Amino acid sequence: MPLPAFTLHRPRSAADAIALLDEDCLAYSGGTELLMAMRMGLIRPTALVDLKRIDELNTITLGADRLLIGAGASHDRVAGDALVAEHAALLATAERLVGNARVRAQGSIGGNICFAEPRSDVATVLVALDATVLLQSASSRRSVPATEFFLGPYWTAREPGELLTAISIPLPAPAGVYLKFQTVERPTVAVAAVALPEGGYRIVVGAVGDLPVSADYAQLTAVDAADLAARVEPVSDLTGSERYKRHVTEVFVRRAVAALAGGR
Repeated sequence: MPLPAFTLHRPRSAADAIALLDEDCLAYSGGTELLMAMRMGLIRPTALVDLKRIDELNTITLGADRLLIGAGASHDRVAGDALVAEHAALLATAERLVGNARVRAQGSIGGNICFAEPRSDVATVLVALDATVLLQSASSRRSVPATEFFLGPYWTAREPGELLTAISIPLPAPAGVYLKFQTVERPTVAVAAVALPEGGYRIVVGAVGDLPVSADYAQLTAVDAADLAARVEPVSDLTGSERYKRHVTEVFVRRAVAALAGGR
C-alpha cells in the first residue's frame, strides 16, 4: 500500500524537533517499523519529524559511570562502536543479530524501543543491562528505567510531546550471553543471561510474550528454567503455540545458563 500524505519536517536540533512533536506529528529516524505501520493504515500521522540530521542524537559517549548511546544511532553503528564493544559487549552482540542487513543499516536503536515491538532483541538486552532511557519534552527531562519504559505491545511510557534522546547504561555493565531462537525475521524466544557486577545473576526472557520477564538469582545453580518458562505469557501465533513456546523458553534458558557458566 502507498504511504498516506504527510508533511515532513527536517529540524537541525533536538529542541527544534521537540517543539514540533504531538499526537499527530511523530518522530522519524530509520522508519523501518513506522513507515510499514503507516502503509498498513495502522497509524496516520499528519506530519513526521526527520531526526537523521540531528548530530546530538547520533553520538555515543562514555561518562564517569555510564555509557550514553544517542537514540538516533543505527543498529550497525551501535554494533560496531568501540565504546559499546568495550563497555557493553552484550548490546553489541544483540545489535549484530537484529532483523536483516537493511534493518540494521537503516533502523535506529531509539526507534526500535519506541515502537515497542514485543519481539525486540534490543529490549531484552536493555532490561538485562539495567538501562534507562532519557526523555525530553519542551518543559522537562526525565529518566525512565527500561523495566518501566515498556508497558505493552507497541506501548511505552513516552508521552506524545517527548523525544527519546539517549539510552543510558550504568557502568560497569554486566557481562553475559544473548541467545535466541527464530524461524522468521524476529525472534520467537530471546534470552539474556548476565553476571551482575555487584554479585548474582539476571536472566531475562524476551520476545515470547508481550513484555520481557526478568529474574535475579544469587547463584547460577538456583536458576529454575522450568519456573521461568511457566512465568512467561507466550503469545500463540504462526511461530508456535503457547505450549511450544514455553518448551523452547525452558530449553534456551538452560542453554544460556550453561553458556554463562562456561564463560566464567
